Amino acid sequence: MRKLFAGLLLGIGLLFAGANINPAQSAQVANVEYIHLLIKQEWGIEVPYYPENAKLVANMEYLLMVVDRANLMLNGEETTSYASDPVYATKQAVDTIAVNQAVETLIKKIDLTPKFFITTTPDTSSFSFKISAKGTYLIDWGDGNKETITKTNTTSTTYSHTYDSAGEYTIGIGGEATAYNTSTTTAAISFRDNKNTAGISGSLGAIFGTLSNGTNPRFYRTFYSNSNLTGEIPADLFAGISGAPADYMFYYTFSGCSGLTGTIPENLFAGISGAPATYMFRSTFEGCSGLTGSIPENLFAGISGTPASYMFYSTFYRCSGLTGSIPENLFAGISGTPASYMFRSTFEGCSGLTGSIPENLFAGISGTPARHMFSYTFDGCSNLSGNIPENLFAGISGAPASFMFRSTFEGCSGLTGEIPLGLFGNLTNSPQYYMFSYTFYNCSGLTGPSARMPDGTYLYEFFTGATETEVGYMYRGATGLSDYSSIPSAWK
Repeated sequence: MRKLFAGLLLGIGLLFAGANINPAQSAQVANVEYIHLLIKQEWGIEVPYYPENAKLVANMEYLLMVVDRANLMLNGEETTSYASDPVYATKQAVDTIAVNQAVETLIKKIDLTPKFFITTTPDTSSFSFKISAKGTYLIDWGDGNKETITKTNTTSTTYSHTYDSAGEYTIGIGGEATAYNTSTTTAAISFRDNKNTAGISGSLGAIFGTLSNGTNPRFYRTFYSNSNLTGEIPADLFAGISGAPADYMFYYTFSGCSGLTGTIPENLFAGISGAPATYMFRSTFEGCSGLTGSIPENLFAGISGTPASYMFYSTFYRCSGLTGSIPENLFAGISGTPASYMFRSTFEGCSGLTGSIPENLFAGISGTPARHMFSYTFDGCSNLSGNIPENLFAGISGAPASFMFRSTFEGCSGLTGEIPLGLFGNLTNSPQYYMFSYTFYNCSGLTGPSARMPDGTYLYEFFTGATETEVGYMYRGATGLSDYSSIPSAWK
């Protein structure tokens, strides 16, 4: 089929190269050179092009013949010999193709105006990045050199440029993606480990946006370990992306960008709506210690549905510059059965967060525990204050899971008051590996009795015979507890 199509287009190009076609017969004027570019992009086929023939360039009938015959051939409906049929674009063909979706696709104008910009470090002598999305792009390297790219596949391709002299340059990228790599660990565009990225502005979503069929791009480690990247995250960075989340969508996107400053834009993910996806926000802002201000209340507002594994694993890990309280409704749309690693290390190391832990932060989570579900969630949040909410884990019931509450509140020395009765829901059966290890480690401000089941039974009495590998150091350093001296040695 591909060979036949190639032969078809070649025959048409040769046939009309010198034809005396009357422009008055044209339905409209079109940029035929552009159509050739799109045919090459879509099918990888080079159609002969003769720009010196002004009539051919401006004649819409030529375009319609190319598209019509392409469609007929692709649909298996055309079998005639084209060499014996020089006048093919009849009025009927024009009328038919005018409403054909293929024409609308092929004549769609791609805006190559740069929409996203990178400012390089002053010592930049070369710059490179990868694109893994099919489409047509323009790269303005910032030194007068521009490159137009027609990418006919979604394999990861590196684009590089060497400058005549080292310096600071502004690189602009424009164009439009038409297909994305289906691998969950491939980014539409990646500047991973690029030490020459100094600043970013504009919108990646304007180039790598949501496709007409609803497919969304991934920004898997797009700016991962860009250690020299400074400035704020552009508010419209992902504008143009909407609809359902994708697995690994923002996995490690800004991880290691410790030089980023300012607040997290409130509408950064505003277009995303639908059911959670696996690894969706894992380590998105990990190590972004320069970010400041509060976590936006509606940052994940569009996400609703059943939890997904690793969904918020280390999302704000070591974002020590974030301040203010954790928003009450940050995860309000998430409801259903727990998923493994769901909130592991979500706020770990966020020592700047203040205020109380919201009562309903995990209110929608109910059902059987999952492995690593709340391990390290608030570890190192030393400035959180007030009492631990009574119903924080109220929806959890059933057999415990390994690492479930390991280090959940470790180092939260600012927490005060009693550990709520039945904090850990209605657990049954035996404790699992590292289930309660380090849960309240160094929570020196806690007072009153140690953790109890809903009926008042001490946790260490309910789980008799628990070993150190299951509950070791649960209360180490929580010396303010009223029964601290009675707590079995395996628990502290």
